[in-house]
Amino acid sequence: MKTKFSIWHLLTLLALVLPTIYLATTWDALPTQIPTHFDSAGNANGYTDKQHIWLLCLGLPVGTYLLLNFLPRFDPKQRLEAGNTNYQKLILALVALMSGLSMYSLYAALHPGGHTGKGLAVIMGVFFAFMGNYLTTVQPNYFVGFKTPWALEFPRIWARVHRVGGWLFFATGLLSAAVALLWSGEVATGVLIVGVLGTVGVVYSYSYWLYRKEMQTTNAG
Repeated sequence: MKTKFSIWHLLTLLALVLPTIYLATTWDALPTQIPTHFDSAGNANGYTDKQHIWLLCLGLPVGTYLLLNFLPRFDPKQRLEAGNTNYQKLILALVALMSGLSMYSLYAALHPGGHTGKGLAVIMGVFFAFMGNYLTTVQPNYFVGFKTPWALEFPRIWARVHRVGGWLFFATGLLSAAVALLWSGEVATGVLIVGVLGTVGVVYSYSYWLYRKEMQTTNAG
């Protein structure tokens, strides 16, 4: 299938190059050690040598982009299409996440002690909100989504489960981002973790419940 260039491609390309531009323009001001891992409060607890930070800022977003463009070729159901608009939104979300995390590391290196983890929490919250919106319409496949055995067995169950799970992810992401902006990054991270784990629990329970109803209907018929 021939892929048409769209606004989603343009935004993805922008997300791909922003970390490299940010790195190039701040290179001389960066310290020798760049924070690349943070705790729930936003404090750095893992570092990477400055000379290797190109792998994070360039390699991670580009690697994610290439992987997601090749992934549809391995879907036995052929439900993932690289040229599909909805799938392009997924690529944008994941590439933007990788780029956002890379840029946050650079910002934290340039402003030691001047960040509280709010930015990181906002990035994660917006990502889960975007992913939740995407999941409400994703077609059955083996790579993306709530891949419970019961949802994979019945397309009707897949559709209903992903509408519920997607909206829960969307609400969790927005709530987490709002808490980060209005309160603290640490509390927002807690909200995000609880919301994601709760969504997974609801999705699996709801999926199994729908499966049992499907079986009862089939046996009764």
